[in-house]
Parts: sequence; C-alpha cells; structure tokens
Amino acid sequence: MRPHSPSRPRRPQRQRGVTLVELMVALTIGLILVIIASAIYLYSKQSYNAVSENSQMEENGRFAINLLTKSIQSAGFAMVDPTAPGPTLPLGDKLAGCEFGYVNANSTAALTMADLACRTATPTGQRPSAAIFTRYETDTPAATGGKQQGYDCTNAAAASKQLAGGVQTYEVRSYFFVSQVNVQTPSGTKSMGQLGCASDATPVVNGVPVGLVLRSQPMVPGIEQLAFNYISTAGKVVPIPTSAPDWQDIAAVDVCVLARTIQASGNDTATGYTDCYGTAITAGPSESYRTYRATVALRNTAAP
Repeated sequence: MRPHSPSRPRRPQRQRGVTLVELMVALTIGLILVIIASAIYLYSKQSYNAVSENSQMEENGRFAINLLTKSIQSAGFAMVDPTAPGPTLPLGDKLAGCEFGYVNANSTAALTMADLACRTATPTGQRPSAAIFTRYETDTPAATGGKQQGYDCTNAAAASKQLAGGVQTYEVRSYFFVSQVNVQTPSGTKSMGQLGCASDATPVVNGVPVGLVLRSQPMVPGIEQLAFNYISTAGKVVPIPTSAPDWQDIAAVDVCVLARTIQASGNDTATGYTDCYGTAITAGPSESYRTYRATVALRNTAAP
C-alpha cells in the first residue's frame, strides 16, 4: 500500500490577454466596419434626399400646370342670370398675356395697374418667362359646408360686378406669373423661381371700376418659367396675339411649365435639360429640371 502523500496546492491558471498586434487588428477591422456602415448610411441618405426632392419637383410642376389649366378652361365663363336684360354670352376680354411677364406683379406693397403692365424685355440675369391673365364670372362668395365658392387665387372674395339694369355678378380676374426670390437652403442662399398670382378684386358698378383692389401672393415654389402659345379658331398658332380682337378669337392655349429642384437632388449633373423655349439649360451641381406641357381648350369662346 502506497503511503498517502500530502496534496500539493494547484497552481492557478495564467490568464492570457491580447497582444498589441491582436488589439491593432481588432481596431482596424472595427474601424473598417464603421467606415462601411457610414458610407452606406450617407449613400442611403443622399438617395432618399434625391428621391424626395425630385418627387417634390414633380408635385410642384404638376400642381402648377393643373392650376393654370383650370383657370384657362374657365376663362370667359359668364353666369346665367334670368334677370339679365338679354342673353349672357361668354366674356369677350376673357384672356390676355405678356410675352416677357409683368413689370412688378410680386410687389409686397400695394399693387397698381402699372405693376401689371407687360414688360418689353426679359430682365438681365433672369430666364425668359411669360405671364397670362384670365377672367370669368363665379358664384356669390360663400364659405359654407366645408366648401368655398366665389374666391380668387389669393383666397379673396371675387370682385363684385354690377351690370346695367341691376344685374349682380362676381368676377375672378387673375394674373399668373413667375418671380425670382432668394431662399435659405442647407448649402446657402439660393435664387429660386416661384409661380405667383395677382388678383383684381376691384368692384365694378355699371361698367365703371370703383376704387382699386389688387393683391399678390406666391403660390408654387420651384417654378422657373412659363410659356404659352395661343391657337385661334382658325388654327393659327402665335406666341402672343397683337390686338384685342385676336385675343377674343383664341380657342386653345399651349401651356408649358419649367420646374426645378430647390434642395440638392443628387442627380448626375451631366444630364442635359432644355427649357420651355427649347434652350439648353446649364444645370448646377445636384440640380434637376422638368418641363410639363398641356394643351387647354377654352370652353367659352366668343367671336371677335
């Protein structure tokens, strides 16, 4: 029988740490993973911003051309009034336009008719853009049941118009144009075009204007240009009619709207763009343009 030997104390196991080389390798791998994750995030963010900005441009362009279409379609409309002394015909001076826009339609001060006079040339440094005026009659201004009737593009009540014989109607007289404004963006101050509208709510009594009520307000941002071609009942197409009888003879209008992204859209700057007049556009970094076109038939025409 072997003699019992006293038990020896067990030596503690040595705890082995990472070496400096292993630590450096781990840090390098972690740093690479962080860089890859950051790059994926930034790319995803840029893609999201590009899609959002282009979607906003699409929405602005389509809204602008729909707004113009509805106003042009209504031009010349006259309310049917059984108390009128004679038949109510489409309004003769239902439509008018300016090839180079208005003098100062976006003034923040009180407007005058001089501000709505036609320019004779495009201002230096601006893109060529036309303007259009539409006129039609509407219902008595009322805001009931969640609906608004008889209001113009500035959300003011349509102009009161009292005809001979005491016949009372209301008119919407709208002036659509493009103006340039400066806006603040994450990349700094940027010049931006916007669709604006001025309205004429001047009351008329027995054919005579009483006072002067003109208003102006911006409507759609990111709109850089408007262009119109006018089609007469004889099929003649002109950029701008030359006289009042020619305006009365207009049966349809070709409308073009040029929209631009406001914020950086991330698109390829090598993409080629043209404006409503077919002129090439030099796009800035991460900038996109779209043109929207429609041919609008006037529903209410009157012979000259």
